[in-house]
Amino acid sequence: MTEPLSGGRRAAGWAALAAGLSALAAGVALAIHSGQPPEDAGALPVAVAAPQSVTPSGKPAPTAKARNEKKPTQKAPTPPAWATPTRVAIGQLKVDAPVQAVGVRADRSLNVPDDGARLGWWIGSATPGSPRGTVVIAGHVDTAEDGPGALFRLENLKLGATIQVRAGDRVVAYKAVARRSYPKQRLPKELFAANTAPRLALVTCGGSFHDGVYSHNVIVYAEPVSSRV
Repeated sequence: MTEPLSGGRRAAGWAALAAGLSALAAGVALAIHSGQPPEDAGALPVAVAAPQSVTPSGKPAPTAKARNEKKPTQKAPTPPAWATPTRVAIGQLKVDAPVQAVGVRADRSLNVPDDGARLGWWIGSATPGSPRGTVVIAGHVDTAEDGPGALFRLENLKLGATIQVRAGDRVVAYKAVARRSYPKQRLPKELFAANTAPRLALVTCGGSFHDGVYSHNVIVYAEPVSSRV
């Protein structure tokens, strides 16, 4: 799942076995990182949203027979521009980074922006303020060309810190509640599930750096605390 790129020490950044996705990140081993993945901290947000017993219209939920009936396949609607994240601000880390929507390449790797100062929001994930799902935003820890990336100090973010995500004229504030490190290729499949309780996941690389590849992915999970226009 890893693939070196031209232009120096570039490496595949993160991958999900369940979703078959990976983000490309460039590596420059800088002294601020110990070479070891950060210790896990905090309690993970609720992974799966509570099942609903009634439909949004207030009518009883459909029976098992009705649920099993074949229905016309519908494509997931494209989120409107005003709902997609455009900036992430993390005051504690002095981060104010632009975000762009990203999809996947033919090899199913996530097309994260080459510019380390920019972040990529996976278009298959939730939008800020959605009642369900994880907003997945990934970025480089560093790049060979530009040095530290927008998420270079993500592993040092203190739990309880505020993360603000702008989408159109709305700003959704999240509180960092957990940090986890996962070996490459081993991200939990629920990270990409659509039925989770609302949460944010910031993803970057971490751990040791060998032959152009970081050993781990670092994820900070956050829960929404407010939304304003």
